[in-house]
Amino acid sequence: MSTQSQFLHISLYGVAPRKGAPEWATVDGITREGARAAGAARHVPYPTAPTLLFGVSPLDVGILATERAAQARDTKGRRLRRDGAVLMAAVLSYPVPRTLVEDRNAPDAADCYGAWRDAALAWCRSRFGDTLLSVVEHRDEDYCHLHAYAVPSLTPTNCLDWEAIHPGRAALRRAEAERKGKTEQRADYLAAMRALQDDYHVRVSRGFGHARLGPKRTRLQRTLYLAERDAARRRTALEQTYDAARARLREVVEAEVRQDFLTVLAEAKQRLRTLAEARADDRDRIAELSAAYSSLQDEVASLCDDLGKPYGH
Repeated sequence: MSTQSQFLHISLYGVAPRKGAPEWATVDGITREGARAAGAARHVPYPTAPTLLFGVSPLDVGILATERAAQARDTKGRRLRRDGAVLMAAVLSYPVPRTLVEDRNAPDAADCYGAWRDAALAWCRSRFGDTLLSVVEHRDEDYCHLHAYAVPSLTPTNCLDWEAIHPGRAALRRAEAERKGKTEQRADYLAAMRALQDDYHVRVSRGFGHARLGPKRTRLQRTLYLAERDAARRRTALEQTYDAARARLREVVEAEVRQDFLTVLAEAKQRLRTLAEARADDRDRIAELSAAYSSLQDEVASLCDDLGKPYGH
């Protein structure tokens, strides 16, 4: 079995992030990241400009998606919510490290990657049709990958036609029309998305020896799973408590050190003032003694004159 498995991930984005989603999970955030706009790819140590393989820049896609969101209506004729999906973004990653792809001693690796890139691009164009507006290539991370962007067209009632490009949304709409329960709707959605992965594997990945599925997660007995989950939660709580206590201790120590420093500084300043005052007093005393000495010299000189003897003999 191949140790290399395919990677295809599809996400939907709105003008604003959905509840609980990170701030960057928006039309603007994801298209700026794809275009490697300044400050938009902080997870990449040394970002480089992407290669445009199809269509327009991701930034232009973001502008169009935002405009389409303003035009769109939901099934009840209301304006689309700001976090309502209006952009589909797909990531297709080549499961071979970039260092090998770019190894000059392995030219076949670069040729194989180029063939995969062409096949993946052709699959995107076939699958998403006219809604596909941009495909870019990133080669500044550990694995070379493509970003594809599609914006659904509007129906005559100004609803976004997701069913035409998103199989999960199409399956969900059919299940709702058939009045299926929530559990069945969810099952239909997942089955449609698995079928999308199967199609990508048949038409792209299989030809390059990439497995449809990666290593399965270890299956634990429920008791063991719950024990590990609780232990992880306790560990997280202890780490948070430790971090908080460490932060408080740091604040206390810094406050004490700051106070000790200010006390020593004040004492030093006081000693300097005392020394300065003593030095001033010494200068005054020296001046007085110098004056007294000069006065005595004058008196001695006067006495010598009176005695008729030169001063100093």
